[in-house]
Amino acid sequence: MNKGIAVVLALFLILSPALLIAAETLPEQSGQPTESPGEEAGYGFGSVLASMFYSPAKVTYAGLGLLTGGLGFLLSGGNYDVANNIIYPSVRGNYIVTPRHLKGEEPLIFVGAPPEPQEPQQAKAPDPGIIR
Repeated sequence: MNKGIAVVLALFLILSPALLIAAETLPEQSGQPTESPGEEAGYGFGSVLASMFYSPAKVTYAGLGLLTGGLGFLLSGGNYDVANNIIYPSVRGNYIVTPRHLKGEEPLIFVGAPPEPQEPQQAKAPDPGIIR
């Protein structure tokens, strides 16, 4: 475990100057303010650090939602709506934190939206031209 952390840190330190030089040589995009390479690295490091805590919590929440949805399905006598209303919000959403989330450019969604209600299918009247 410690060797893995040491390798990641060593690679980060070795590649940091190369990433900084590459970021400085990129042409600026018109209309968008540019961030310094240090700022970008800070957001990247922050997103990795936040994801280390957020992702396991989200995966646990999604797993418990799947189990609860399955149990709800069984206890409701096979009602898919009950299961879907539990499973969809727990499984949907973001599983990792990105720099765009930290900058406030995108919302970080832990609990996803419930499923869209489906319109009941109306029975079609038989076509009078068909003889049965």
